[in-house]
Amino acid sequence: MHVTVCICTRDRGPTIATSLRSIGGSQYDDYDVVVIDQSRSDDTEQASKRVDTVRTRLTYARSQTVGSAVAHNLAVECAQGPLVAFTDDDCEVSPDWLRLIVAHFQANPEVGQVCGAVIAGPHDAKQGFVPDSVITRMAMTRSPWLKWRERGIGANMAFRLDVLRAVGPFDSALGPGAPLRSFLDGDMTYRVLRAGYAVLDVPDAYVIHHGFRTWDQGTTLMRGVGLGMGAAYMKHLRLGDIAVIPTLFWEWVRFISWGRLIRLQRRSGLARFAFYARGMLSSFHYRIDRSRRIYIVD
Repeated sequence: MHVTVCICTRDRGPTIATSLRSIGGSQYDDYDVVVIDQSRSDDTEQASKRVDTVRTRLTYARSQTVGSAVAHNLAVECAQGPLVAFTDDDCEVSPDWLRLIVAHFQANPEVGQVCGAVIAGPHDAKQGFVPDSVITRMAMTRSPWLKWRERGIGANMAFRLDVLRAVGPFDSALGPGAPLRSFLDGDMTYRVLRAGYAVLDVPDAYVIHHGFRTWDQGTTLMRGVGLGMGAAYMKHLRLGDIAVIPTLFWEWVRFISWGRLIRLQRRSGLARFAFYARGMLSSFHYRIDRSRRIYIVD
């Protein structure tokens, strides 16, 4: 099965070369690569085109647009399929990544989306952290009522192209560079489940994430996660979709680190908890395209 690997990037300079070289070292050969570059300089373009191992497979496109969701939608337009895999410009994929993604789709015809583990790269934990997604065992989620159990993130997710095109597009109000700042990935996962497809979390098709954040940067990031998540789930509730209710409340409560809060320590999650509520309220600033389940951005 052919896989289109998509990377969306903006103003990250030459860091994408490491990602592309890891894809070029894949033990699976039936793939192409799409890079959607929203950068304001040529650094990423030059770095992308210098990676010899993917040069003949590469579709590189510059875009004057802003927003990760918009870039994801442009990437899907370029995809050859029948599978589409997304990773980030600061990730290295494992050599077996593509082979295992294909194997999981082939073994599970009811699955519309596969989410792999995201492992934090080496870093100084005293200075900050690297966002990750810890997946230790294979787990199938079949219902939107159970979205709260699913742990995949956008740095390592793959779809059947026909499912993605049927359920999509990605919501351009969500994600980095968009008004609601985050959670384009989780919103799409919920919509895949809502459309009747299963989502499979797997530990073996992993990527290594090098996106280090200081603790101060992490505070800003996690507040954005809270904002986007609250807005995404409230969108579905506004559509009358009561299956989102368990996840909406579970994720809200999960933001609190109760042990740290009891000890009155920093990073207790209270700010994320508040931004989640803010995101729920922000939902009402936007109209919704009911047929596609996305916000209308004027």
